[in-house]
This record gives sequence, structure tokens and C-alpha cells, in this order.
Amino acid sequence: MYRQYPDVQSVTASARFSAINEYVVNSEGTVTRCGKTTYFLQLNGSAQAADGMRLSRSPAYLVAHLEELPSHDALMTDAKQTLDTIVALRKAPIVEEEYRGPVLFSPDAADDIVASLIGQNLVGRKPQLGRPNRTVGAFATSYKARVLPTFLSVIDDPTLKNFQGKSLIGSYLFDSEGVKAQSVDVIESGILTNYLIGRQPLRDFPASNGHGRAAPGATAAANLGVLLVKSSEPQSPDKLKKKVTEMVKAQGLPYGYRVETLVQPGNTPRLLYRVYASDGHEELVRGAVFNELDTRALRADVIAAGNDPLVSNRPGGIPTTVISPSLLFDELEVKRADTSKDKLPEYPPPPLKK
Repeated sequence: MYRQYPDVQSVTASARFSAINEYVVNSEGTVTRCGKTTYFLQLNGSAQAADGMRLSRSPAYLVAHLEELPSHDALMTDAKQTLDTIVALRKAPIVEEEYRGPVLFSPDAADDIVASLIGQNLVGRKPQLGRPNRTVGAFATSYKARVLPTFLSVIDDPTLKNFQGKSLIGSYLFDSEGVKAQSVDVIESGILTNYLIGRQPLRDFPASNGHGRAAPGATAAANLGVLLVKSSEPQSPDKLKKKVTEMVKAQGLPYGYRVETLVQPGNTPRLLYRVYASDGHEELVRGAVFNELDTRALRADVIAAGNDPLVSNRPGGIPTTVISPSLLFDELEVKRADTSKDKLPEYPPPPLKK
């Protein structure tokens, strides 16, 4: 594979199998024993553009059942696609000008936004002593306030084991404090109505709702299970893309943007495409960053969501799952990233053998 792509510096694959047995014994006499097995496979590819910019792609597969991992042929196809994308990134132009207008996030990118801007702010954790807030994070004072558009709702349901035929590693029967898992409606029609909490009570939330979770060897604390974003007005991906072209035409802009993947964590797009208003064709670009991509933008600027929810199983000490459809922002700022460029290699790559 490397010999066919001399400009790609490295292409590797890594796999991991993990099995966790968790025992919980509490002062109430509750005893639980839960096991979890996960299988992880990741492709890693990297290269350097002619101007010195480092580029990378790292598609991954994390599942609860071995048979869900891609077959050999499917994996080779994905590996070739990864390499082709890296080569395309090397040739892609750099974002030069600042842009403010519509941006469409694919489900893959939307999952990362939901995890960082919504999921972590739904976790109910006690603030420091003396602080008046109910919890911590951006939603600390947002109880019963609108935090998302009214057409969006969010639930966390760790009892959900599968979604559209895919296993969910964030599911569990009992949390790490011996409390039975519960489905919690945290945001209803845009209004924050609940927090995810464990046995540590919060003001107005005296009892656990089954979300006290612990990494191996760590103390249990509130965390996500299976976070699912739902839209009451779902639209097809084609309709959302058409909406982008219509909006940029109306604003007199030559193009809008579509984000395929993000760098985790952060607001840096890894695969970013210009969507031209003239005919809808796309152009891959690089070297961009989003400005003001925050909870305010989620509340005020998201105007539509897709009917294409994607399962994102997320590794770590506490396995979680995020499921989100495409999200269309009415207005976001895209500008050139302030990134340094590394020195190019002293020698060119070796020539291909004929």
C-alpha cells in the first residue's frame, strides 16, 4: 500500500480487544457484576503537504461484537479511500479568506459537536463549596431554559443496546454505583429539563438516575451512557445540501461549507468542503478553523437537522455512545487556522519500481 502512495509518509492499522468485569458492592447490600467486551480497529495515515502542513486521517471502528468489524475486503477498501483522501488533502487549497455563512455538519462531525458541547454540559456534578450554581459547565444555570432549537430533543438511554443494527458500547444494565440504568429525557423541545447524575445529589435532584459511572480504578461520577439527538423535523442530506446552496445564493456568496469530519476534540475540521452555489459541486480545502462554535451557536444558529443519525462509539476509560444526525448552522465563521508548518524532508520519497 505504501509503495503505491510515495507521498504518504505512514499508513498503519492497529487493533485492540478489551474486556472489563465490574463488581459493585454498596452499603445498601446491592451486589452487581457486569462485563463488557469491545473490539477496536483503527487506520492511521499521515502525510505532509508541499508547504509543510501536516495532514492525517484516522478512521476507526469500535464495536461490541466481533462480527461487526469490517471484512478484509471492506477494510482494504476503506484503507484505499483513506489514502486517496490524504493525497487529495495534499493537493487541496488552503483557506485564505474569512467566511461567515451557512455550514453543514455531517453526522460524523455532528457527533463530535454533540459530545463536547452538549454531552459534557449535561453531566450533573457538584460545584465547589460556596458556589450558587446547581452544577458545573455551560449549562450550570440553564435548568428549564432553552439550550437548543425547539425542534431538537436529547435523551440518554443506556438501556439501548442496538441502534439501526449497530451495537452501542455505552449501554449498561447497572451503573458503577449499583443503580439500575434509566432512560433520561435531558432536553425536551430545546428546553433543558434534567441532568445526568449519580448518587451525589444536586439541588432539585436528590436521587440518582443511574448515570454514576467509573473508569477502572477510579471513583464513580456522573457520565454519559448512550446520548441520542432527535429532530421533530428531520430532512434528507440532499435537501440540507440544497438548502445550503439556496442560502448562499440569497446572501450573494459564491459557496458555503460542508464538514465531513472534525479533529477530536476541538473546532478544527479535518475534511472540509466548499459547496458552490452555481451547481452544488464540492471542493476539498484545508487549513481552516471554526470561530464561535459554542453552546450559543447551537442554541441560536442551528436551523435544521437530518434524518441520517450516525452511531459513534467512543473509547476511553468509560465507554460511551453518541448518536446525532446532520446539523445545519445558519451562520458560522470559518477562517484560516494559525498553524505552523513543519520543515519539509531533505530528500524526496523513493521512486516507484516498475
